[in-house]
Amino acid sequence: MSTSEHPRLGVGICVLNEERALPRLLSRLLQLRDPLDRADLVVVADAGSTDRSVSIARGMGASVVEPGRGRGVQLAAAADALLEAGAERLFFLHADCVPRTGSIAALRQALERPGVKAAALRQTVEAEGRVFRWIERAANGRARRGMVYGDSGMALHGDVYRAAGGFPRVPLFEDVALSKAVRRQTPIHLVEDATLAISPRRWEKEGILRCSLRNWILRALYECGVPPERLARRYRPHAD
Repeated sequence: MSTSEHPRLGVGICVLNEERALPRLLSRLLQLRDPLDRADLVVVADAGSTDRSVSIARGMGASVVEPGRGRGVQLAAAADALLEAGAERLFFLHADCVPRTGSIAALRQALERPGVKAAALRQTVEAEGRVFRWIERAANGRARRGMVYGDSGMALHGDVYRAAGGFPRVPLFEDVALSKAVRRQTPIHLVEDATLAISPRRWEKEGILRCSLRNWILRALYECGVPPERLARRYRPHAD
């Protein structure tokens, strides 16, 4: 696949006060020399940052939309902007998740294989300790089963995104809802040679046990039908 004929890959990022994390991610997405290992388009969906997130994003070459607060609202707006700009492949990231060198090229290649229209990356937590290795294995096992959380980097063909109905405009579990909708269209594949480096900041700030238990409980309540708007009150954005 030559650089002139590869489908355009657009990356959507949800952001709230991420001036520390954004430069590293945007540098990785937009400034690598290999055109197949970087994004063709980047849209940052800002939720009302009061720091320099918006100016950093624009200064580094990303487009910015400001749809309001809530991850589903933000990512849906980013996807709409990417599709309108001509992106044929969509890749969604959190601001503190950075693809390792070679991973975007591997993701592009995977999405052009017959039968692969949706994919996720293998994650690795940027911290030492056995417990983080357990967290990685659990996340990667979940992604192999087709349940992709935001920190595993959902990537898919634009037509599959549209057919799945896109991200629901909810403040939490938009990734779970989209994963379920996509799986009704096509399998989601874990790209084993594409790695996403994950910040340990939430675990370090809140405590591993407390953070994990809270997430499990919220997911169980969501599956029991509790509205995401209620659950989001128990899951504060990192910037808060």
